[in-house]
Amino acid sequence: MAIHILTKSEKEASNLRDAVRIMAWSQFKADNDTDLKGLDLYEVFKRDWEEYEIHKMELPAIRAFVSKLGYTADELMQIRTEYYANKKEYNNNNGNSNRTDEF
Repeated sequence: MAIHILTKSEKEASNLRDAVRIMAWSQFKADNDTDLKGLDLYEVFKRDWEEYEIHKMELPAIRAFVSKLGYTADELMQIRTEYYANKKEYNNNNGNSNRTDEF
């Protein structure tokens, strides 16, 4: 293993990808009301997510993609911040700090 420190651009790209993932996951859950729940449903989502075009994009392309969705980078970062704050609060209130599938 090697240590890799992200550049500011790589970090921003990573954060924006994560914000898009959060939005996509929320929509995926809403669109797929099945017997699968939690981590089982996330595994189905994850397969498609890992193949999604955004993973091949550099920061300028991600910014353009976000703009085509009608969002600003700042709006997506706010969505991401709120998601993790809600997730942390949920986990703290339910005594389960290791769950990653609730939102």
